[in-house]
Amino acid sequence: MPRLLQKTFSHSQMEALIKVAEAVNSTLNLNELFQLTLKESIQAIPDADGGVLFLYDDEIQKLVCLSYINFTHAVENISLDANESFTGKCFSTREPVLINSPQGLPVETETMTVRNRRLLEESIAQHKGQNALRAMCVPLVTENDECIGVITLNGFADGGTFTDKDLRLLQAIAGQAAIALSKARLHADLKKKNEEFEQIISYQQQLLLKMNDGVGLSDMLKQLSLQIQKPLSLLTIYGEYLQMGNQPEGLDVQEFPIRSGRLLLGKLFVLTGADEKITDTDLYFIQQSILYFTLEINREAALREAEHRFKAELMDDLLNGMLTENFIKRAKRLGLDIDNHFLPVAVEASVSAQDNSMADLLYKRELTHLFQVEVNQRFPGSLVVQKQQHYIFLLSTRKGIAKDVQFEKVKRLAAELQNFIDQQQLEARLKFGVGPCVHSIEDLPSSIEDSLKVLRFMRTTRMKENVVNSQSLGFESLLIANKDKDINAFVSAALGPIMEHDRGKEAELLKTLMVYTQFIQHPGQAAKELHIHLNTLHYRLKKIADLLQVDLQNPDDLLNLQLACKLLRNLED
Repeated sequence: MPRLLQKTFSHSQMEALIKVAEAVNSTLNLNELFQLTLKESIQAIPDADGGVLFLYDDEIQKLVCLSYINFTHAVENISLDANESFTGKCFSTREPVLINSPQGLPVETETMTVRNRRLLEESIAQHKGQNALRAMCVPLVTENDECIGVITLNGFADGGTFTDKDLRLLQAIAGQAAIALSKARLHADLKKKNEEFEQIISYQQQLLLKMNDGVGLSDMLKQLSLQIQKPLSLLTIYGEYLQMGNQPEGLDVQEFPIRSGRLLLGKLFVLTGADEKITDTDLYFIQQSILYFTLEINREAALREAEHRFKAELMDDLLNGMLTENFIKRAKRLGLDIDNHFLPVAVEASVSAQDNSMADLLYKRELTHLFQVEVNQRFPGSLVVQKQQHYIFLLSTRKGIAKDVQFEKVKRLAAELQNFIDQQQLEARLKFGVGPCVHSIEDLPSSIEDSLKVLRFMRTTRMKENVVNSQSLGFESLLIANKDKDINAFVSAALGPIMEHDRGKEAELLKTLMVYTQFIQHPGQAAKELHIHLNTLHYRLKKIADLLQVDLQNPDDLLNLQLACKLLRNLED
């Protein structure tokens, strides 16, 4: 036994110190260690009746109670600033404090906050002894010279006192306890890191299994939400939007991009409470998940690309009349219900040029996916194929459904698709050319061609409607095979002279003729629409006939003028 200690402590105190050292070094469990330190300290110092062990919390920068003996649970809620009361003073100065007089303690505790004083009085209210205000306090200083907290002992019984030797013994005990606490905290940190590491390994394995099983982004996002216990949202470049967990308003949103090289594939949104921080461990889980989200999004994109290629090949075979048994099998595998009737719809999506990868992908490929999802909700067993700049819907329709009912369903589908594109803030306009409904797959090629012709005619004549049925067209159906320049040439040849006459003048011959062709059987109504006298109408018609060198009483000349005026009206619309 060192002589210095022999001179400092009595034999009984040395035995008590050895016992304390053995006790506090017998466990690495922090809670047990806190309680053992207090228990052995009180047993080693005869006039000590109770005590509290405070540790400094770096996060809130306060001394907090982690263990106590002979106090009520109210003491658990005390949190002291570094200079508050004699306990805080002991921590900040690293100097022991000894208070033996009942009058001394109120002076040493006058810096306590009202809240902490109330909690202290509540925690010792059970003690009524005359010397209940006896106390001493020593700092907990580790071998690395770090002050991590304080031990405070109190005497509540009548009589008795704390001596300088008691204070030195408590300092020696605190030194032993600080070393043990430092080791225990290191062990606890190491154990926590090992547990976190095991969680990370387990999490990675679960993600890998989910990806191998092809469960998709939804299950992966759910797993991450459960792991970090926070609500999440995921938006992909392909229009998918997923949510996990309750997402009330007022939460902070932290955004994490999902990239493949320079290409932005989507964004992960993590919702946290006000001033809530994401821990390093949770951040690691998020980063690992983003890696798997990237792989899954790319995998889904590759599957869609392959599906697009198969559909394009199927459409080529269909239009070329290669309707073999293998074609039927391929069509079934791609989801086409070959037992129903077919209603082909050709769709054009004109998108303004944008230097935006999302707009470009939506235009070139992902509109196909969007169309397929929406089409299948309303026409199960249908197929959507991208054909160059067009999209062809092979709508599967049940037998016996009236044509007008089918057309109305197509119009509703068109309106909802346009609404979705508008919500994405893409300046795109959809046009739908609807072909005849056919009963067998052998009749599909010609019906598809009709839908494409209707689409071309809508573009050529700039028709106002965005959904046109080939079977609802009148004389226009005779023109759908003609090229733009042929239609323009016909209009120019029929109406050119009066268009030239009207240019730069106040004359309104062209307008007069266009109104007149709408009311041929009722010239009086035509004059009323033009706000002119009937005689004025006849005068203008004679001038028109002279300029065009036609006879307005000749049925052939009149038919040509009617057709030209109707086509020009579509162009102007």
